[in-house]
Amino acid sequence: MLSLRKRQNGVIRYYILLLFSLLYISSPAQAQFGESDLRIFGYFQTLFHYQNQDLPKRKLSSFSLQQLNLFMQKDLAQNWRAFINIEGVNTFNSKRNWGSLRFEEAWARYRSGVKFNLKVGLQIPTFNHFNEIKNRTPLLPYAIRPLVYETSFEEIISVEEYVPTRAFVQAYGFLPHNNFKLDYALYIGNSPNINDLKDNGQTGIDTTASLLVGGRIGIRFLGLKAGVSTTRQNIDFFDFAANIYGGSENLYEDVIQTRLGADFSLDLRRLYLEGEYISVSYEEINATANIDKDFYYGTLGYDLTEHALIYGTYWHTGEEFQIITFTVDVFSAGLSYSLNDRTKLKAQYARVKIREELKVQLGTTLPRVDRSKFHYLGAALSIFF
Repeated sequence: MLSLRKRQNGVIRYYILLLFSLLYISSPAQAQFGESDLRIFGYFQTLFHYQNQDLPKRKLSSFSLQQLNLFMQKDLAQNWRAFINIEGVNTFNSKRNWGSLRFEEAWARYRSGVKFNLKVGLQIPTFNHFNEIKNRTPLLPYAIRPLVYETSFEEIISVEEYVPTRAFVQAYGFLPHNNFKLDYALYIGNSPNINDLKDNGQTGIDTTASLLVGGRIGIRFLGLKAGVSTTRQNIDFFDFAANIYGGSENLYEDVIQTRLGADFSLDLRRLYLEGEYISVSYEEINATANIDKDFYYGTLGYDLTEHALIYGTYWHTGEEFQIITFTVDVFSAGLSYSLNDRTKLKAQYARVKIREELKVQLGTTLPRVDRSKFHYLGAALSIFF
């Protein structure tokens, strides 16, 4: 009887040990389908630049914390992930009114596979190739990015008119077929008509019933990536235009804005080529009011070594009103060098030409053309932490 009990106790101990062993072996598999630890990481880029301008004569040099992005990421459950992106630019300091700090992204994503993903919450939408990767400064070769993607210039360039910066619901994925992949993205968000005055009620909400609607469709084949993008929204930023073109201010409200974009990139081992085109047009208000904008850039790069890359690039930005044409052309070249996987040094030179043409001066028939140019030299340190 005693020996039977010993055998029973031995069997029980065996099954207990077996159970714990199975739990130990299966725990990593269970963890990958469940909740993960919070991951905190980020990028920042520190910049020194020198600028020599001819008209008017001006020289300046300055250091700045050009951009900092702090990311928080957590897997909530199988196929669910949450992500937050906080961005500060231009040596942000609220006490001194320097730069800005904002929540760029705060979203949750459901992933059923490569073919379908659903992202809900504040996010940077897909538009051309560069829009979603513009904040990954340590991965980019530029000290100064192509103009409409350079967030440190948003105080002097209307960046948000060229590319969408906020959406709230996006479905995206790709459909593979042999060596081809078909990319797609569809999204909606607020129009730009956001209340920013506390006296007018709740801030940060759309003051109209219109929505931003946009998307991109593209292909990938080996080292080739290409696509087309578009957005459509209603905008009423042009009340001031009534003072120029005449008519009531109501005529300039709810104007339809359409963006069209195209992107192309080709990676051939040590050589790469990329470029984009963006057209921004507004519904014609009347026979005299016409507002259009465009931007394009092209970059050719070459890997000198595993760590060093050189490139040449050209950027063009144009804004055309009925009586004024304003263009900026940038010829630039640069070098980036990776010290390690987390640190990159960058140097960039740019020659900038600015042209402003007043086709008809107010009260006269005399046109006027103003030109200026300057040289820009920048050196940057990018860190991934």
